Amino acid sequence: MTANNEIGTIQPIKELAAIAKKHKILFHTDAVQAVGSIPVNVKDLNVDMLSFSAHKFYGPKGIGVLYIRNGVRPERLICGGHQERTRRGGTTNVPGVVGMAKALEIAVKELDDNYKHIKICVIILSKE
Repeated sequence: MTANNEIGTIQPIKELAAIAKKHKILFHTDAVQAVGSIPVNVKDLNVDMLSFSAHKFYGPKGIGVLYIRNGVRPERLICGGHQERTRRGGTTNVPGVVGMAKALEIAVKELDDNYKHIKICVIILSKE
């Protein structure tokens, strides 16, 4: 979990991913609470997989992303169809994808202001 929504901790994902790579272990992080609130860059983090959900940055509910680094081939959980390079079956929720993309665009644009606000709130709460 990149960022914890209950206690506010932010894990050292880049360092954890490096340890996993050193031992040839695939590394996934749940970045649902992080994306849209703090800077998240899969290349910088050097993770194999990362997931996030649109509703956490005011996008539509029911749509999210599983980033999979090139070369990583997890087993399919849902068989059928050829969507997502044969990784899953089912019709793509195009309106959800478009809504998520727009919400993410806005979240990234407003990231600095949101991050400052969150940081101020954390400082205030930690003094209480």
